[in-house]
Amino acid sequence: MTEGSKKGKGSKNKDPIFASSSFNIARVRGITIGAHWSWLIVAVLVSWTLASFFFPTEYPGLGDRTYLVMGIVSALLLFASILLHELGHAFRALKEGMKVGDITLWLFGGVARFEGMFPSPGAEFRIAIAGPVVSLALAIGFTAAGVFAGGAGAPLPVVAIADYLGTINFLVLAFNLVPALPLDGGRVLRSWLWHRQQNFTAATLSAAKAGKAFAYVLVGMGILGFFSQAFAGSIWFVLLGFFILQAAEAEGQYALLTATFRNLKVRDLMTPDPVTVAPQDPVSRLLDSMVGPRGHSTYPVAGEDGGLAGLISVRMAADVAADRRDVTPVRNVMIPAEEVPTLDENTSMIEGLDALRAAPRRAVVVSSDGSIAGIVSVSDVAKAVELEQVKGAGQETTGRSAGWLVWVVVTLLMALAASAFYYPPLAVTKPGPAIDVADGISIEGVPTSEINGEYLLLSVEVSQTNALGTLWAAAHPDQRVTPVSALVPEGISDEDFMEAQLQMFDESQMLAAAAAAESAGLEVDMSGEGARVVATVPDSPAEGELEEGDLITAVNGTQVDLSADLRDIVSARPEGTAFEITLERDGQSQTVEVTSAQLDAVEELSAGIGVLVATENLDIDLPFEIDFEAMDVGGPSAGLAYALAIVDILDERDLAGGETVGATGSISVDGTVRPVGGIHPKSQGAREAGARILLMHTDDIDKLRHADELTVRGVDDLDEAVAALNQITDGD
Repeated sequence: MTEGSKKGKGSKNKDPIFASSSFNIARVRGITIGAHWSWLIVAVLVSWTLASFFFPTEYPGLGDRTYLVMGIVSALLLFASILLHELGHAFRALKEGMKVGDITLWLFGGVARFEGMFPSPGAEFRIAIAGPVVSLALAIGFTAAGVFAGGAGAPLPVVAIADYLGTINFLVLAFNLVPALPLDGGRVLRSWLWHRQQNFTAATLSAAKAGKAFAYVLVGMGILGFFSQAFAGSIWFVLLGFFILQAAEAEGQYALLTATFRNLKVRDLMTPDPVTVAPQDPVSRLLDSMVGPRGHSTYPVAGEDGGLAGLISVRMAADVAADRRDVTPVRNVMIPAEEVPTLDENTSMIEGLDALRAAPRRAVVVSSDGSIAGIVSVSDVAKAVELEQVKGAGQETTGRSAGWLVWVVVTLLMALAASAFYYPPLAVTKPGPAIDVADGISIEGVPTSEINGEYLLLSVEVSQTNALGTLWAAAHPDQRVTPVSALVPEGISDEDFMEAQLQMFDESQMLAAAAAAESAGLEVDMSGEGARVVATVPDSPAEGELEEGDLITAVNGTQVDLSADLRDIVSARPEGTAFEITLERDGQSQTVEVTSAQLDAVEELSAGIGVLVATENLDIDLPFEIDFEAMDVGGPSAGLAYALAIVDILDERDLAGGETVGATGSISVDGTVRPVGGIHPKSQGAREAGARILLMHTDDIDKLRHADELTVRGVDDLDEAVAALNQITDGD
């Protein structure tokens, strides 16, 4: 979410909080379609977000230009979907006999403006539900198009755009059905309350209260997001919450005004026979003779025939320079007649309110013969409202009870919506794919044998899901809910974190090949130029001592050639150990002291001192050629599985013995196995993949919750792992 896919609904009457068109785009069945300037900003932001983040993450490997085109096309089709949603409302309103003013695209999506009251509760329901029906049709259509395009071999960008639009239209549908005025669901709620209570005002006030409650929920979600560093999404929640809050308040106020003025005409509130000025009068005469204790702030300008020529305010006159007021006629500064709102004195005051919502907040009342009969302003409306409230009239804001059950349902639906859209700062870990690495290894240059069995790379799937998904995971025995900061160091960018993980995985493959070759008695030459710091973990021992780009070449006098060397040296000593680290920074050699600590983030990635590192210029000279199938997996924990598979390929013996073997643990070039994280979901993944044997570091066995149906062995190095596997498969 991207943030422009959520949309507020407009009032049936024009209101200052709703956008008015800055420019017009088209006209359909007499309905003007326009856009507010804020829509341009959102259109650019949506296009940029999709092109820079969403599509590259979900569909990697496409070029920047392709992503840009995908982002622009998707954004345009998204807003076309929103426009169709609004047209669904508008066309249904026309069928119900209502007038539709215009449709405006703006910051929060789209606003369709209706004129006059809804004819009945049923009419409002049909108009309100028409938009979501369109969104549902679009969601199904785009989803089906994506499936068909994928099956027909269409280009990936086409499939990606269709899938995105299918998903986003489902989200638009779900959000708009929340029973909170002014959203579509809130209008459905009001129509039901109106039908049950037989009181439009009472129904509106109740639905508006629901809207305010949901607005506070959205603002609260945004504030929580600030604490979890989800700034972009949090800002949208806060802005959207304030918009819904204002819109719900406006709906309630309009309902009260409707109740107050339902029996009043414009003539009942206007100031009759107002003082007028002539177009040719100098501005000075207006200021000198008409402004005083009994003066007004605004005056109609009457033409020679007594008809309306314009409108002028004291402020407009005062803006004329003092030395020019005697020679500047009123016609030069007045609002011309064609721009002045006019009303008939017999018009219902409810309809007359629309003319007072925009500047100049006044309307001239014109008789049937074209003469000026009076003037009515917002202040007249305010006085009337105050008087009616004192008299107790127009306050029929109660009706039949809606019943407690409807509010229970409304509360549950709001809670469900909030849970679906809020992503807490928690990560869900569960068993990831268990992949047979043997199928992805190709060795040439030495004698090899076929593997009789499988060696499973055991992975952990980590995701941040919405509150509903998080609650489901917490109740699921094979899933675990963990603070995101315990898995991914706070302050480390996603790009740096993923780069470090992928580099570690690639390095673990080569380390496994080297360790397997040495185990088979083959000579291996491996070299690197040190451990390059990719990033430092905030609030870790390394912060302030090590910097991104530093090249670590030694620890406590022991040479560091590989990133694995650094992790091996640090992990071999208890936390609280002080390490003297030699490094190169900006071409200069220097030494710093860093003390290891227990880190919240994954230790296998941060080396116990709080750095993400990668080997500089890794070079491994193996006695054979080896290729690995590309894997979308990160981290070093696949090292043991790869090493066992390569040993089996190089050894004439049937090491696996037809078994499916799960293995997890990082490995060093000398065959040393190191403990890793995620043991429980990995063991679950092994069971689900049909493994009978599970090998891991000795220290990791204590982390197992249960190991039903698995023969588990703890090992400290590759030779122990091979011996343990031989023992199990030989049946000893």
